[in-house]
Amino acid sequence: MQRDQYHHYIPRFLLRNFAANNYERIFVSDKRLFKEKKHKRNFKNKNKEEAFLQTYDRTTGQLGSSLVAKTYGYTNMYKDLDNEDVMHVEKKLGKLEERASKVVRDIISASQEKSQIILLRRDLEDLRKFLFIMNYRNGSRWSQFTEKKFDIATWNLVEEFMKEHKLQIAQEVWLQNIREILETPHEDIKDNSRIFFVDRADYGLRMFDCFLAIWQAGENDEFIITNNGFGIFEGVNAIIFQFAYHWFYVISPKLMLVLCHQTFRKEANIDMGFKPSIFKDVPHPTAIPKYVGTPKHVPIDKYGRFNDTNPFTAFDSYLSSIGLEKQENDTYTFSFVKVSSAFVHLVNSVLLNETKPDLVLTFLTHSYLYKTIVKYYKHHKELGRIEQDFSNLKRELFMALNKTHEEDLNLRKKISAKRTCNWNICMIGSES
Repeated sequence: MQRDQYHHYIPRFLLRNFAANNYERIFVSDKRLFKEKKHKRNFKNKNKEEAFLQTYDRTTGQLGSSLVAKTYGYTNMYKDLDNEDVMHVEKKLGKLEERASKVVRDIISASQEKSQIILLRRDLEDLRKFLFIMNYRNGSRWSQFTEKKFDIATWNLVEEFMKEHKLQIAQEVWLQNIREILETPHEDIKDNSRIFFVDRADYGLRMFDCFLAIWQAGENDEFIITNNGFGIFEGVNAIIFQFAYHWFYVISPKLMLVLCHQTFRKEANIDMGFKPSIFKDVPHPTAIPKYVGTPKHVPIDKYGRFNDTNPFTAFDSYLSSIGLEKQENDTYTFSFVKVSSAFVHLVNSVLLNETKPDLVLTFLTHSYLYKTIVKYYKHHKELGRIEQDFSNLKRELFMALNKTHEEDLNLRKKISAKRTCNWNICMIGSES
């Protein structure tokens, strides 16, 4: 009998960047955390399996804590699917996650000391593929296939795809898409007909039509995590039309990977004719490439121009026409974009505005989250419409912040004006 398995749609190696035991100073309003033996051991040993997050659960309406190992995932995500096929996919995904986690660690490490980082093309392609798959494994995409949540036109296409590839249930389409993306080189995914074409087009839209930027919050600012926010977009979101300016992927309280539409390239100078992005004033530097390849022959016309009008291959043809060819050891130099407090709050507000009734929110400090909620209600102009009611969260945060100083507040009248009182702060070693 197959045992239950918990599968994360936000990877654990990212969530650990928010784990309370990663930080040297933690003000804790819930004293029960330190009365429980397992949490005391967590603070002392920083055991990864017992690392926990500070969270707010909308279904219970309470602040609390949640183990990294049991947050942002589903039990038996592959139920009703062939076990041998599932394990094959999980092993492949595990190898990709290992490579992607190293890239993320390098980015975080570099951000603490440098103003930029150099990534290899192969590492960048692994990172892009991993970001897409993790977003594809989230609850809404997964339930689309398990519960057949498609409009009539799309469902007809899914059924045709199932017949063509001899698949019995819609969930098999979802699994085959993941398997094919894992096994196909990044550059060839756009041409793999064994991937459902709607999802193949989505991959191309994000991973080929967008360039990567790394946004960095200031010393006194923090990004948050929501259960549907990993890979959420900002742009035009009409009933019959969507257009993304940015796709957001929070990787730590201080860093966010952002896929930016090509219109933000300085050389593009394109006006899409839509309402401008609310992040148009954030700097959008593109990575500086360094190609190490050798030239290959490209047919040219009588005017000396290459004949390639395919948008997916035209850039390759251009590189070849000037004596270059893409190689996995090409390098890209990314600058860390210092984002102002106003824009950090605006990003957090975008995440908050798109949350669902089953919201589980992860944050680093109570005080900053309280400030974030206050700012959220002031962003009605940028967001267009305030969709959420966080009055209960605001109340819970206010109470938690007051409980932090409850003992001092109760004794304040009895303490002489000449006497001082020190706060109790839990001091722990930072993780190397």
